[in-house]
Amino acid sequence: MNYKHNKEKVIQKGVELFWVKGYHSLGVNEICEETGMTKGAFYNTFKSKEKFLLTTIASYGDIIVSHLQAQLSGKKTSAFYSLVTLYKNMLLAQTSNNYMGCLVNNMMSEMGTSYDAVAAMAAKQFKRFLMVIEPAVKEAQEAGDFDNNISSECLAEIIHTTFFGFLTRSKSTKTTNHEAMTSFFNILKNR
Repeated sequence: MNYKHNKEKVIQKGVELFWVKGYHSLGVNEICEETGMTKGAFYNTFKSKEKFLLTTIASYGDIIVSHLQAQLSGKKTSAFYSLVTLYKNMLLAQTSNNYMGCLVNNMMSEMGTSYDAVAAMAAKQFKRFLMVIEPAVKEAQEAGDFDNNISSECLAEIIHTTFFGFLTRSKSTKTTNHEAMTSFFNILKNR
């Protein structure tokens, strides 16, 4: 039987599968079983498991960029407090997603040193996240909340990289520890 699959739904299911299971614990047979695709259709559409992963990372990146933009646009508080709230809420969300962390962070940790294409795709998504966060960091600097002696690009990277560390810790301890992330912001805040 020849099925026509909704590629976007298959990619969404792939995001979920890689997010929950990781790359090495997930086989093509399980992907096909979960998506309803035959192996032939899977390989015809995505060519390989690694290329399917790259597609899912890009799709996940789109979701996160949209989320970050929505959270940081139209803010009713200062840029500094919008950033604090954003990161606090992202950590608190870990309780509802069973402490799965971030797909980009997970794949960077699992495969970043062994698969160049995955490392490059994860780095590309991370840079996209920074491009959304950086204007809020710059605005907080202009308001005097963050030091201007460091570039807003560098500070955004420090903040988001630290957040990835908190996500990894949250995943391993099954706690959010959002208070520590808020404390980190308070350490960065100009007095």
